[in-house]
Amino acid sequence: MPFCQHGKPQTYHLHSELLMALRSGPKHRLDIVMDQSSGHSEQRVQDILDTLAQLVPQIARSITKDCEVVLHDNRTSPPRIMAIGNGHVTRRGVGDLMTRIAIGKAELQNLQEPLFNYSSVAPDGRQLRVSLLPIIVDGKTVAYLAVNFSTGDLLMAQRAITELTRTEPHPKEIQETFLPSSLPLRQIIENFLEDSHRPAHLLDREDRIELVRRLHDLGVFQMRGTVREIAGRLGISRAAVYNYLKLATGEADTS
Repeated sequence: MPFCQHGKPQTYHLHSELLMALRSGPKHRLDIVMDQSSGHSEQRVQDILDTLAQLVPQIARSITKDCEVVLHDNRTSPPRIMAIGNGHVTRRGVGDLMTRIAIGKAELQNLQEPLFNYSSVAPDGRQLRVSLLPIIVDGKTVAYLAVNFSTGDLLMAQRAITELTRTEPHPKEIQETFLPSSLPLRQIIENFLEDSHRPAHLLDREDRIELVRRLHDLGVFQMRGTVREIAGRLGISRAAVYNYLKLATGEADTS
């Protein structure tokens, strides 16, 4: 498994037990079964954790500077940090104590199942999203791999987005219509003709009034040249368009 640090490639040789655990399919924990024929088990556990410890800072670097990855050695009491990447997130280093974690009122000890994406707070008050994965060897939790992601900046961005997209209530509904350009106007007329299944010169009086009403509701008559363009497309006079507009808006003299 090659990695590069400061331009120099680094190769880590993963032990057979660790490789088997990684390849054994999708699971929520790293469960390693030791090969008893490969030597003293305690030394093999140490070798595996040493390999993981070398990977920790590389994993943290590959994600983001706001993501801290920590390997806690659970063979000590209390557990201590064995390796850490991006330790500036919680201002900790190798040898520091693991945080105390309580589920409900019960303090966590020898966790066998992972805890994904729970909330925590860094020493400086920043919000964290934390996942804690147990590393189990022959049924015993020997270490924890923690991923601590600082969400403070994202929460600030979320609040900013909420504020920037917030609207205010008003006593009466406000409707705003953007005035279309001449191209959408032509398209509106073409769509109307298509829906009516008739060419422009075969539209009857009611059809023309309905078309003008739709155009009025869209606000197109506030644009210069609209009446001339409608008249040209329908093959009628501008006076006829104005008359249809009065009928459509109820302004015509019906007496």
